[in-house]
Amino acid sequence: MRPRLKNVALERSGATLRLAYDRRDHLLVEDPDGTVERLLRLLTGNSTVSELARLVNLPERAVDDAVRSFDAWGLLEDADRTGTMDAARLERHASNLAFFESFASLRHSREDFQRRLDEAHVLVLGTGGVNSTVLQHLCGLGVGHVTLLDRDAVEARNFARQYLYQWADIGARKVERAAAWVSRFDPAVEVVAALDTDLTGTGRLTDLLDRYRPDVVASGVDQPRDIDDWLNAACVSRGVPYVRAGMAVTQGVVWSVEPGSSPCRACPGGADIDAADEENGAGPSSADVELEESRAGLRLFATKERVNPGVGPAMGLLGSLAAFEVLRYLTGFEPPAYAGAPVVVDFAAGCATERHPWVRRPDCDVCGTPSRRPATASTGGR
Repeated sequence: MRPRLKNVALERSGATLRLAYDRRDHLLVEDPDGTVERLLRLLTGNSTVSELARLVNLPERAVDDAVRSFDAWGLLEDADRTGTMDAARLERHASNLAFFESFASLRHSREDFQRRLDEAHVLVLGTGGVNSTVLQHLCGLGVGHVTLLDRDAVEARNFARQYLYQWADIGARKVERAAAWVSRFDPAVEVVAALDTDLTGTGRLTDLLDRYRPDVVASGVDQPRDIDDWLNAACVSRGVPYVRAGMAVTQGVVWSVEPGSSPCRACPGGADIDAADEENGAGPSSADVELEESRAGLRLFATKERVNPGVGPAMGLLGSLAAFEVLRYLTGFEPPAYAGAPVVVDFAAGCATERHPWVRRPDCDVCGTPSRRPATASTGGR
């Protein structure tokens, strides 16, 4: 290990050393004899802890403790974990690497995070609406492998919110044009498969998971009505995290499920969030209003003629939040933010957000402990 100081600014004020990495905070360190400053200026990634100890004439244990403290404050990464990317890749991912620097440490360098993306595979269900934004962000991040699925053709009405496509694409199959866009944008991103097909049940989804073995599923599919039940059952059964985003009239929602850790959609609260409409918009939950009145209102809402209100800025915002959640799963730079805890965006209130956490149920038919589940029928057909 050769510790290296991140892009940290420092200045001295008498016996105190001030360090600033992020604008949100700074660190004050008492350093009356200048030893800490000398050590910090030697953290260039060229020396081991033993070599640093000799350079500052301190016991190795003292330097090791100091280095661990700097690391705990988020100021270091290990130079031995960098330098594996060639100049072209460093240039391509310069902004990504600059972002990951903030989350790097002696255990995980910025290049480690990028390599995880290079090796990752995301199954993108739907290439319109929200996922047209998600897909663009995944490619910008450098996700190495994507499998795309959609069943529709490009239509004029798509152009309010789906920027993967061009006017000349009208009538073409969406998944084919989306795959072509990926290849033009960055040939290094492999389109493993472009599937022009429908989804017909849990069995079909588990088949896809077994065949393509994605690390994460990003779902923007809103039909058939039971699609989210099928997706939840399939992903939980295979231990694959999934991220879902959608929109109702003036509200959007993004959530994810981390199998084995978070509540799933079948746990209490999950169905209430997306019962508002077939696109899983964020209706009120039983925690907000009386349960029966809430359900009655949702049932009435579901009888309305369905109109897609997804303008570009709304889809872009939801797609960005969903892509960020996928990024969390793929890199681990921070824990998933919406796992069993949907974030609701209110487009009629300045894009204000609320959180609606679910409660995990030990006897849940989908994610509960097998010995505590009630005997029920299968979760879906093919």
